[in-house]
Amino acid sequence: MSTKSVLAAVFLISLGIIFGVVLVSSFKGVDFSFAGEDVKLGAQQAPIKSNSSLQALNEAFHEVSKTVTPSVVYVQVEMSGESESDSDSQNDPGQFFHRFFGPDFKFDMPKRGPEVGAGSGVIITANGYILTNNHVVANAKKNGIKVTLNDTRDFKAKLIGTDKYTDLAVIKIDAENLPVAMLGNSDDVEVGHIVFAIGAPLGLKSTMTQGIVSALGRNIGIIGDAYGIENFIQTDAAVNPGNSGGPLVNINGEVVGINSAIATTNARYQGYSFAIPLNLAKQVATDIIKYGKFRRGFLGVQIRQVDAVYAKAAGLDKTKGVAVESVTKDAAADKAGVEYGDISLRSMEKK
Repeated sequence: MSTKSVLAAVFLISLGIIFGVVLVSSFKGVDFSFAGEDVKLGAQQAPIKSNSSLQALNEAFHEVSKTVTPSVVYVQVEMSGESESDSDSQNDPGQFFHRFFGPDFKFDMPKRGPEVGAGSGVIITANGYILTNNHVVANAKKNGIKVTLNDTRDFKAKLIGTDKYTDLAVIKIDAENLPVAMLGNSDDVEVGHIVFAIGAPLGLKSTMTQGIVSALGRNIGIIGDAYGIENFIQTDAAVNPGNSGGPLVNINGEVVGINSAIATTNARYQGYSFAIPLNLAKQVATDIIKYGKFRRGFLGVQIRQVDAVYAKAAGLDKTKGVAVESVTKDAAADKAGVEYGDISLRSMEKK
């Protein structure tokens, strides 16, 4: 090694020793005695003594979530061209009642498509049949429906059938031993009952909200067809875009409705949501699975309620019944001899 190299090495070592001495001396007087001590944050006991009734309610709500959520799915739909979403009332700020897609709904400008909508669904058989809304999947492209389970597994879904008159649809994934929702009796639902809405609002999968049934038998005119069936359960459980097709659940963890619409001025939750009664949904789903469509009777008449003026003109002693305003040719009523102007006086009251 050359003399220059030796001198350079000695210089660097000396500089390091001097720097170390200066560094150590700068920490003289610093107290490190806190090292290793426990850090205690917050109060050491709950400020409120546990209330057994509240604790039971807390656990009951949790049990509903734990039981039902695994059977609720996230549905994503790719569409092309014109779709029901183009005329969906959520896109018209002048409308008050809205059916809705999820936060992924979008379309590319300037051409129309592809469009992507999102909603929810509920598993009704262990081999993959899923109940959802017609307006979520009706205009899906071929192989354009994707389902995400609560356990994060993804599946392509087949559209089995839809019914626009009830806004219901059934899709199916190729899977077995799936968690199935318990289907309740919507006829047992009463105003004031506690209910839960479960779905994927605003893209937030596996979300549960709670409210009460605030009205029954609502007809809000959202289906937009003379043959549409509207008998909604109204609730104040928070429902938002993406909840469509998800279940409305009672305190026993039973599905009593399928969330379908909201009353709003901004396409977001403002306090009133609407669900299709589960008893109707079961009938529709059963027929779609068996026959590919919902089979319904068609009487073939249009009627109007008899008012006081009509009753007097017709010579009735009481204001009651319905009057036939038109009869469809060759329909069941026509073949049975029903004619324009006929009045039916049969009472529809429960015996």
